[in-house]
Amino acid sequence: MEVFLFVIAIVLIANYFSYKKEAIKLANKVDHVENSVVQKELDAVKQRLAVLEKIVTDKRYDLNEELNNLKRED
Repeated sequence: MEVFLFVIAIVLIANYFSYKKEAIKLANKVDHVENSVVQKELDAVKQRLAVLEKIVTDKRYDLNEELNNLKRED
């Protein structure tokens, strides 16, 4: 009877560590996917920011803004 309980304990322990190993692998895959999604979103935001910086620093933008302000004052 003791041998049977010992074998069951060994099997349960082995299954537990196998489960933990697979859980860690899955968590690493999820982290990698999340990181790549966040990186893509960051790249898109950087591109939008660069476009906005070009618009705001463009001299024609300043002139258009001044003209619009003059029109509002009338």
